[in-house]
Amino acid sequence: MIEITQVHPGSIAADLGLQPGDKVLRINGQLISDQIDFRYYAAEEEIEMLISRGQEDLVYEIEKEVHEDVGVELEEMKMKSCGNACVFCFVFQNPKGMRKALYFKDEDFRFSFLYGHYVTLTTVSEEELRRIVEQQLSPLYISVHATEPQIRRLLLGIKHEDRLLEKIDFLVNGGIELHAQIVLCPGINDGDIFDRTVTDLRKFYPGVRSIAVVPVGLTRHRRNLFELRIHTRQELTEMIDHTGKLRRKMKKELGEWFVYLADEFFIKAGYPMPDKLYYDQFYQIENGVGEFRDMIDRFNSAFPEMPKKISRPFKLTWVTGMLAAGGLEHHILSKLRTIENLEIELLPVENRFYGEHITVSGLLVGEDIYNQLKDKNVGNLVLLPPRVLNHDGLFLDNWKPMDLEKKLGVPCVVYNQPLEKIVEFIGALNA
Repeated sequence: MIEITQVHPGSIAADLGLQPGDKVLRINGQLISDQIDFRYYAAEEEIEMLISRGQEDLVYEIEKEVHEDVGVELEEMKMKSCGNACVFCFVFQNPKGMRKALYFKDEDFRFSFLYGHYVTLTTVSEEELRRIVEQQLSPLYISVHATEPQIRRLLLGIKHEDRLLEKIDFLVNGGIELHAQIVLCPGINDGDIFDRTVTDLRKFYPGVRSIAVVPVGLTRHRRNLFELRIHTRQELTEMIDHTGKLRRKMKKELGEWFVYLADEFFIKAGYPMPDKLYYDQFYQIENGVGEFRDMIDRFNSAFPEMPKKISRPFKLTWVTGMLAAGGLEHHILSKLRTIENLEIELLPVENRFYGEHITVSGLLVGEDIYNQLKDKNVGNLVLLPPRVLNHDGLFLDNWKPMDLEKKLGVPCVVYNQPLEKIVEFIGALNA
């Protein structure tokens, strides 16, 4: 069952007298366990809804248009936890003393469908697989890492054979589109193991529509954990060349490239960022696969229409991680600095909290940013990178943007808008 938290005025639910606190037990005889169940079964023209209110069970019969909203808000779904012990899991690489939420590992196909979370499917039941197909919860994002059973068990920290390929077969035959992820660990799931993984997944195309390859990320907090290392620059280069050959084969056979390397490979190897044709439909852009290329292209399209001048002198300090700094400087900031009255100082922040190998902007913490800004003239504004705050508005070390503001004496803003809107944003601040 699921609880109604709000009833929209003027809605079907309001006309029927449904109330916050009512619990939906069944719709058309089907048990309702979460928001997805409710939306799926309530989409019909005629529905019978069994409601629990206090000690009473009430039945409501509703006639409406197909997919017409009943008009209620429902309690949030509780995310299911992960029972794996992946050797590269970031949760295990957090230091002690952080807030409790940062030690929670999620493994929930519903959140994969809704928000693009990656799931391994190690514990998904046959009933849940049937539900995914029945409700067409597509696409899903799957952490594969390796299809060779022994290596997959090693990487996921499990002892049982989880029959991944059987589950994939069931899902794609049921019309579910899957996007696979490989976190590449040098000496473990690269080489022949990687080639086998790609070959095994290619058999399910177009059900398995894409494979994203991401280099393993390691913090300095790995005491007593499985021994791993990051890629050398030579290994990054070799991987780019090797996947290039695979991709050309896939393009010829499938009409798409199928395998896509994360931006991090190219940046750390010193390669230019591929053009947009490399990424087909940017299937896994939120996983850092093509995100930088998309940002550059959107900015370049918008830049000719940007104003050549802002109303008065304005200086901002642009905070970023070490990984994105060179590309931002070359592709974005060098052009923005041609705008009269606009001064921009780029500040790549070294991640001392997690260690030098963690270079992405989204894992910067408040204290590191402050310590590397405190002795600088930061100007009128500090611009913080997207996704640097958790959903609760906190940095990973519990700082808030207002903590930075108080210490630095200037506004500190997380810029989550499309980058092509940056001058419009600055202009509004400068008005």
